[in-house]
Amino acid sequence: MFSKELFRRWTYQVFAPGVLLREKYNAFRELLRYDDACLELIAAIEDIHYGGAAVDWTRVVHLTRRLRASVSELVERLTRLSPSRHLDLPEYARKVDFYVQMALDLPAGDMSPPFVVPLADVAGDVDRAGGKAANLARAAAQARVATPDGFVATTGAFRYFLEACELRPAIDRLLRRVDLSRPDEVADIAAELRRRILAAPIPEEVAGPLAAAAANLGRNPDGSGCLLAVRSSAVAEDGRASFAGQYQSLLDVDPAEAVAAYRQVVASKYSAKAITYRVLTGYGDDETPMAALFLPMVPATASGVLYTRDSADPSAPMTIYAVPGLGADLVEGSASPERLVLSHDPPHFLLDRQTLDAPTLSEAAAGRLAAMGLRLERTFGAPQDVEWAVGPDDAPVILQSRPMAVEGIPTLPAAPAPRVPQGLIPLLTGGMRASGGAACGIVRFAETVFDVESIVPGTVLVTPTLPTALVRAVDRLAAVIAVSGSRAGHFASVAREFGLPVLTGVTDAFAALTENTEVTVDADATAVYPGRIAALLARPSAPRAAEGSPVAARLAQLTPLVASLTLTDPSSPDFAPDKIRSLHDVVRFAHEKAVTEMFSLVGESGRGLTSARRLRSHLPLTMYVLDLGGGVFETAATDKELRPDQIKCAPMWALWSGLAADDAPWPPGPPITDDEGLDRTSGGIFLADSKHLASYAVISDTYAHVMLRFGYHFTVVDALCGLDENQNYVNFRFKGGGAAFGPRTLRLACVRRVLAHFGFSVRVSGDLLDASLTRIPEQVAQKRLAMLGCLLAATRMLDIRLPSETEADAWVEAFLQRTDR
Repeated sequence: MFSKELFRRWTYQVFAPGVLLREKYNAFRELLRYDDACLELIAAIEDIHYGGAAVDWTRVVHLTRRLRASVSELVERLTRLSPSRHLDLPEYARKVDFYVQMALDLPAGDMSPPFVVPLADVAGDVDRAGGKAANLARAAAQARVATPDGFVATTGAFRYFLEACELRPAIDRLLRRVDLSRPDEVADIAAELRRRILAAPIPEEVAGPLAAAAANLGRNPDGSGCLLAVRSSAVAEDGRASFAGQYQSLLDVDPAEAVAAYRQVVASKYSAKAITYRVLTGYGDDETPMAALFLPMVPATASGVLYTRDSADPSAPMTIYAVPGLGADLVEGSASPERLVLSHDPPHFLLDRQTLDAPTLSEAAAGRLAAMGLRLERTFGAPQDVEWAVGPDDAPVILQSRPMAVEGIPTLPAAPAPRVPQGLIPLLTGGMRASGGAACGIVRFAETVFDVESIVPGTVLVTPTLPTALVRAVDRLAAVIAVSGSRAGHFASVAREFGLPVLTGVTDAFAALTENTEVTVDADATAVYPGRIAALLARPSAPRAAEGSPVAARLAQLTPLVASLTLTDPSSPDFAPDKIRSLHDVVRFAHEKAVTEMFSLVGESGRGLTSARRLRSHLPLTMYVLDLGGGVFETAATDKELRPDQIKCAPMWALWSGLAADDAPWPPGPPITDDEGLDRTSGGIFLADSKHLASYAVISDTYAHVMLRFGYHFTVVDALCGLDENQNYVNFRFKGGGAAFGPRTLRLACVRRVLAHFGFSVRVSGDLLDASLTRIPEQVAQKRLAMLGCLLAATRMLDIRLPSETEADAWVEAFLQRTDR
């Protein structure tokens, strides 16, 4: 295959070089298109990694796959441009691509049966049972605390459900559109995902065992029936990130409706708030497969939350939050609970009690809860956030245990400097610190129903309660002030993970604050001040929730393979395929070599110009033009010669406008030809206007490759000038002259100074100058090409006419004054 391509190229080069030029030009244009696509994709991936763009991991995968495909096409186009060069580039490009693919791949999850297992069988098995169920089973088995019996629909069941219903491709296509900066779109994507899940049938391999297990769990030992609780238990839930309140839990479920309840819990994985939280905490969708925990309903007289340690202080006491009956309102943030504080170590003395009405929890039950909490803390090796219920027998039952996101209480020195300007009176004080820290923002009220999507970045939200729906805006909120709710709510837990200041129990918040005013919230001091208080905001902020996450780790591995740039200097011997270390390196190498190939498009022999037409003009030079397509107006299609006004090619017309300008400083002299070429001919074999001795231009609508033969020096201009500034460039080469080396060098120095003034990157070696200008707007490219035309006219025979550096300085100054407008 490769030999055939080389033979074909050789045949074209000998017998039909014009065809080869068009092929090379078309390959070059396609290569530039893929080059532009590659750079855009690299920039998008860098923006996610370095810029913190909040998108789903599937978007990273999608962007990287597109990049890999574009890089492959880029390499193929370079091979078409120069099949005999860079033969090892594809091999090194494939090697980098292999490592990129490794960085993208996630281990395939298990979807083998059994899909329904007893709760007691999954103690600590997070991969199969998810965090909530694995922790609860471990609490019973190792901490020896009272928990309900139950069973788990495994993560394998979830994966099998998606596979059997062919849902995964559609889920990935939708998730890759998730961008948290567009919350309206996130809500629409979530709605479509949930619709697809709820419309899909649960496979019988899952539905059958699940229904049987639910029927068995719903029968009491005395033969009576009981209702069930169906709770989410996703992998990563109740772990490094709590996912508190993000998934759905269903209470009082009839065992006959267990399969339908399971489907609803699975669908809740794709609610807008759950997607938002998962992206912000740095997990991919595949890393959080959903298991479901089925428990019998506990006839609760009281329920709530126990924090085994409410701060980073090892001696901090335990805190119990209790409400009558079931605790749904408590964790949803709409109830203000009874609060009991107990000593951390046995015998767990009651240190404080705040009761709203009648006491909810007996002191004896509170002591038993504290003892259970201590066992859980020791078992799991960290402070615990424990959900519990107490039945009619006053015996506590543990329903959930997860790591507690503790905070350090700020400690002040004995004689602290004033933290706020002296005499500044707070707008309000009081309430309770649900999540610590300080922040400044603009007050906005949410007195009744509010639109989460409409919350703008930097909002200090004043709200009656702390609903978990606020998680959807956690990255846009500066602080939250609530009339009711508590530190025990799910949103308060999430806020602590994100370092978002939250005050609760601020009964006069709506009266004391004014909408659209700037305030500083100091949750640690339970105070709100007018304006921006820099001293409060100078405290260290909490780390981002995504730091140290799986997505962050994968991005840290992937981004260098995609975006780092090792090949920076095309003139270096290390600018070679074996030095490629990233896809960006492949792109840079292919682009530089493609431009070099086009820069030497036609050799001195003039092959490829047999179908070129002479350009008639008043200038003292002979030029032939080869149109590759779109370079001249259609009216000139059949003309044997061309006039300058028939040129349509944007870069050629711009260059010519400078060469032929009325004030172009053409010095006197004979018509321009290739004197070196003429010296090499014998006895006038070639005519004076021979194509072999003339200047030439190979053009299209937006591309021009021009070689100008100016006596004993030559110039090459290679330019692309179109609407896309990322593709535009001007390359310029200047070499030789009829004078001695010293005067030639002096002229070259003048050219270099002019080009550097106009922003070109310039490199000089001997009497050869190379200059380039890249990624510039179309208008700028045209101006620079017109300047080059003027410069070429002005520098003809300048090496003979410049006697000294003083005259050279004056010449540069005069030229810049005439052209820099």
